[in-house]
Amino acid sequence: MAKLHSIAGVLALTLTCFFQTGLVAAVPSDTIMSSSTRGFASIADMKLLQANWNKTQMGRLVKDEAMQPFVSDLKRQIERKLSDTRTKLAMTIEDLRDVATGEVGIGLVEKESTRAAVAITVDVTGNVPAAQTLLGKIDQEMKRRNAKRSDVTSAGVNLAVYAIPPQHEKDIVREAAFFINQDMLCATDSRAEAEEMIARFGGAPGNRLADVKPYTTTMGRCAAEADDLVPEVRWYVEPFGYARASRSLISGEELAKRGKDYVSILANQGFDAIQGMGGFVNLAAYGSFEVLHRTSVYAPAVTQDPTKYKLAMRIMQFPNVVKMPPEPWIPRSLASYRTFNMDLQNAYKYVGTLFDAIAGYENAFKDAMSGLETDPYGPQIEVQKEFVAHLGQRVSLFTDYELPITTKSERFMFMIELKDEAAVAATVEKYMKADPNAEQKEFQGKIVWEIKPAQEEIPELEIDLEPAETEVEGGQGMKPTAMSNSAVCVTDGHLLVASHLTFLEKMLAAKAKGDQLADAADFREVEVTLNQLLPGPVAARCFRRTDEAYRPTYELLRQGKMPESETLLGRLLNRLLTTPEDEEEGVLRKQKIDGRQLPPFEMVRRYFSPAGIVVRSLDDGWFVVGATLTKQEAQAKLEEAPVREASRVR
Repeated sequence: MAKLHSIAGVLALTLTCFFQTGLVAAVPSDTIMSSSTRGFASIADMKLLQANWNKTQMGRLVKDEAMQPFVSDLKRQIERKLSDTRTKLAMTIEDLRDVATGEVGIGLVEKESTRAAVAITVDVTGNVPAAQTLLGKIDQEMKRRNAKRSDVTSAGVNLAVYAIPPQHEKDIVREAAFFINQDMLCATDSRAEAEEMIARFGGAPGNRLADVKPYTTTMGRCAAEADDLVPEVRWYVEPFGYARASRSLISGEELAKRGKDYVSILANQGFDAIQGMGGFVNLAAYGSFEVLHRTSVYAPAVTQDPTKYKLAMRIMQFPNVVKMPPEPWIPRSLASYRTFNMDLQNAYKYVGTLFDAIAGYENAFKDAMSGLETDPYGPQIEVQKEFVAHLGQRVSLFTDYELPITTKSERFMFMIELKDEAAVAATVEKYMKADPNAEQKEFQGKIVWEIKPAQEEIPELEIDLEPAETEVEGGQGMKPTAMSNSAVCVTDGHLLVASHLTFLEKMLAAKAKGDQLADAADFREVEVTLNQLLPGPVAARCFRRTDEAYRPTYELLRQGKMPESETLLGRLLNRLLTTPEDEEEGVLRKQKIDGRQLPPFEMVRRYFSPAGIVVRSLDDGWFVVGATLTKQEAQAKLEEAPVREASRVR
């Protein structure tokens, strides 16, 4: 779920590349896209999208003069990574923007026994001459690449097909096909797919994305819950099909570098029951939201078993409850907070086959559990009887960071509800006493176990000639060496596991002072909004202060240390911006975004707002609603906002 927020932030910046006025598409792109489309995105009304983008705080941020060096670099890097249409089709995002007058759709189509195809549809109603001019420009580029052109006719439609020879040593022979039909400009890197797209203009059902049940189910559910709010962006992914299609575009050598195939492991463990997921995205909705998004995950039951699924997929049981208030352990000052219900007894029962698949041999999980029970040098714990049986179903995760910002500044802590605190405390004590790196401490009358890093038997002599890091002014920062130890505590009906001892102590101290997240105005505001958007029982809730959550990554950009980032958002951006030439094993990617001229974070903090997500478990999947609030005056009058009437979820 953390990924949902982080991806929303990257998407918001990426959208600036797509804005242009437009009309409603005469032919819906999902009726032209193949039923084998595994990933699909559509912008229906680019004029409205641009207008709403300009109303958002992020839209204002990217126009801030002080941010221009960063924005320009980031847009260039994202386009370089995400869009290879220039390489495949000699088209750029700017080209599409200039000719589109309506919907722009793009899909990744899985092809049997060959590479997946990219398909693009652009409504050019009233702008066909500009589209023809673009095709002329593409023809010139193809000549420069020494491509061989063939002009053919398919179902009465003129089709230009190019055979493009390799342009670089590691390149492959490519194909590109273009046509204009019924005021739609279409492009693909497969002649066969182009001819199939032409055939689908007839509107006959059967081989269209619009006829695929997971697609229609997810889109239909989002449409029903959005009422009359038309999405500016729609998206759909068939996750395992998308993974296969994406892998077909990667050379065997590159695949080998990636190691274990976790996608195949998950599919073989029953997670392919997730047949599709898709959603709607709106900007500046109702004057109360920066971003409002709805996502439907379609995973119908595949067995008559009460767990509905097979093998390890059966762990995916998340019961809905009416109320999920923050526990008193949660302090007011946090970057993010997530809490969810999970049937942990059920998860333990069925996780074994997944553990075995990842470990690479049968009974790996059983052996691991047996080792904890019988190893004479181990804790000798019966995991199911002494630990799992005493767990509740609620799990929480919260994050924060320490100053000064470094690559290791992020802090996190898990908290698990307990049914029998005394039993779990005894089990934890047995486990910790068997660990030579664990040390018992006391903090405010509570037993805390500190787990120190393992020490080398023969430590090497190190002479540090660099000055030690010092605390920042006001005493708010701490040396990284003081944050290197994880910690565990069992107290007041919960098991707490923290990445750093001092973070755990912060949690305990906050409770003693009564300084709780539940009392924070921004948290309450997000909770009120989410309860309006998705009233009733839910399985998960998330809260994020985007300014605090993004600050570590922002500061690392300024320091030129983004490739070293260990924050969740930092890792996402590193993956997003990494190109094949960067992926040499053991070599750190160089930072390609110039962050040296970024203004101090306090100058841009005002552009970031609190955000939240709620998740409801359904009989055939899950439904997710998320929102980033605006800091404009309209949000202060949330109770009067039209969202209460115009956006209800059944």
